[in-house]
Amino acid sequence: MTAPVEMVKQFWEGRAEAPGVGDSEVTHADVWQRELEIETILKYLGRGDRVLDVGCGSGYTTKRLAPHVAEVIGVDYSDAMIRRAVGSGSGPAVFAVKDVLELGPADFGVFDVVISERCLINLSGWVEQRRAIDNVATVLRPGGRFIFIEGGRQGRKNLNLLRTTAGLEAMPTVWHNVDFDEAETLAYLDRDFVLERRLPFGVYDFVARVVHPLLVAPDAPVYDSRINEIAATLALHVDAFPELSRVFCRVLARREAA
Repeated sequence: MTAPVEMVKQFWEGRAEAPGVGDSEVTHADVWQRELEIETILKYLGRGDRVLDVGCGSGYTTKRLAPHVAEVIGVDYSDAMIRRAVGSGSGPAVFAVKDVLELGPADFGVFDVVISERCLINLSGWVEQRRAIDNVATVLRPGGRFIFIEGGRQGRKNLNLLRTTAGLEAMPTVWHNVDFDEAETLAYLDRDFVLERRLPFGVYDFVARVVHPLLVAPDAPVYDSRINEIAATLALHVDAFPELSRVFCRVLARREAA
């Protein structure tokens, strides 16, 4: 069962205004996973790129990317998130309120790179997720890159199986997230995109979600820990345990027009 659209939006509006929560954590508490995602994205950006960050939230990633590209625009359907992004100092980044489900080239033109960093999992289901993917395709130039960093259903299932086998509890379901089925998603992406690179974060999940909790049990693991930092560094350089990756990350190129 999927969460009502307005309930999910209200959740993010509330998160944007939550006191005492920094920009790096307001949309995702796992700060080292966030760093891993940003460093991964940076590998696929060029100095001359025009970049769109869909579902940018508080703009934390957007601002981190800005010094490395020609132009970056962050969009989000939450007015409160965009107010926070602008209010905390946007620098060279530009922010605007825009729902990915209503996105088109008439809004901001065409881009060299579009990034979706845990944005589309917040849509109500596969029908809306496909619509969002279609809209992304319309704002990418032929040959442009779509950096797709979302939740993966199979990786989460496999990771939970390993956790329970090791005596840990399964990770709780995130009520407002709809993870992607790998085969179904790749088949749909193939309509408009060519797969360039598969980027599993399995090393990070194995250490941060299995080894770390086992080491500190019965205490709860802490996201901002040295072992998670090491795991993020390793995951940038080691392609292992792809079946354990909660993050479904793919770098795709927009197909040339027929």
